[in-house]
Order: sequence, then structure tokens, then C-alpha cells
Amino acid sequence: MVPTEKRIFAQSVEALFVRTLGPHLTRDGRQRLKAAGLDLSQPLRHNYSLDQWRSFLDVAARDVFPGQPAEVAYTELGARYLQGFQQTAVGRASMQLVTHLGPEKTLERVPYNLRAGNNFNEVRVEELSRNAATLWVKDVLADNPYFASGFLQETLRASGAGTLEVKPIAFDGTAATYRLTWVQGKAQRPAGTGATVRRLFG
Repeated sequence: MVPTEKRIFAQSVEALFVRTLGPHLTRDGRQRLKAAGLDLSQPLRHNYSLDQWRSFLDVAARDVFPGQPAEVAYTELGARYLQGFQQTAVGRASMQLVTHLGPEKTLERVPYNLRAGNNFNEVRVEELSRNAATLWVKDVLADNPYFASGFLQETLRASGAGTLEVKPIAFDGTAATYRLTWVQGKAQRPAGTGATVRRLFG
């Protein structure tokens, strides 16, 4: 049986590169994305390869967060991804539910939210207790574990976690294990597109 090629769905590309990063990409950044296979002046394809997605992230990290360490840039990209996902039809419905679940129940839904953006990923909650969890991610979708860190941080924040930390404790180049800790805060309601962009980049 031939393995299925790892593909990233258009809604993931839309969430990050159109909805949250679009206004902040430089002309040079857009040209480098085009060279990597993402022409933002044209309709998105139905899906992209994982290698292309990794290249897109590399371009965005350098263009939108110039001079920042990879840990910082990729964590921000992961957070922006979830914020853009909240603005899609699928994301709005999912995140409205998250605001009522609280962090513990939300972590049980992370596998469904992450898999909605591609055809291959798996997430496993290995340990879950009050205000702490250990989470395994099959593919971190990047060349380092920090993109997924940002995604997980923003997910917890939306679910009502206050002060929180998402720390990679193991990474083999593809899969990673994270230790998550938080204190209970107040769930963030998904905002409209304009309000979200102003909050992030204003």
C-alpha cells in the first residue's frame, strides 16, 4: 500500500497567510512565498504539500518577524494560525464551543481541531490533571516544535487558561511531546476579523 502524501488543506493556508499575516507580509515576502508555491494574488489550491507548508512558514518567520529567534517567530506564527482559524467557518463553530469547555475538555478536542487542517496528523493526550497536561503531537508541521507550541498556547488561552506555559520536552524532528501548565482564567470570545487583527498587530 502506497503511503498517503502529507497534505495541508487550503483552510490552514487561508487561516494563517490570508487572514492574519496577509496585511503584514512585505512585497519581497510575497514574492518569496510565490517562489515557494504560494501565490497570494491567486485563488488558493485545494491543498499543499507539507514541504511547501514548511517553506511558507520559513518565509513568513523571516518576513514578519525579522531578526527574531526561531523560537519566538514560530511561536507567534502558531498563535496567529489559531487566530486565523477562528475566522473561518469551521473555526468559528469549533472555537465557540471551546470557550465553554474550559482547558481540560478543550485539550481532549485538540486532535480534531489540528486534524481539520491536514490529512495526517495525530495528537494524543498522555496525561491530564487539573491545570496540567502532557500532550504528544505526531507532526509539529514545522522544522522546530515551536509552531505547535504557539497553536497550543492560543488554544488554551481561548478556553479560559490564564497564566500558562507550553514547553517542548521531547522532539525527534517530526513528533514532539509538550508539557502544558496553566491557571484558570476567563475564556476569550472569538472576535471579528477587524478586531482580531487590531488586537494582534495594532
